[in-house]
Amino acid sequence: MISSSQGPVERAEKQLHRLFPDDPDLAGARAWAAETLRSEALDPSASPLRSLRALRRADRRLGGVSARYLVETAAGRNPSSRRRPLPPITH
Repeated sequence: MISSSQGPVERAEKQLHRLFPDDPDLAGARAWAAETLRSEALDPSASPLRSLRALRRADRRLGGVSARYLVETAAGRNPSSRRRPLPPITH
């Protein structure tokens, strides 16, 4: 089975650190995401998928995991570092 030793939060943070190298705590990245969503009149809590798409349109370098991380933080939620459960067929 192919898997990564990193969870989605770690992968997202790693990519965001590459995209925002002068932002060690990613506060600027989170502020950019919140402002981008505010300018698009999107509520990340009510429309997470639309918010994710808006962020990815605003910066094409964002991957899906990183965009989801930013949407979660913009919605005031703490991105979960737990991994998704494996499908039953793989057990």
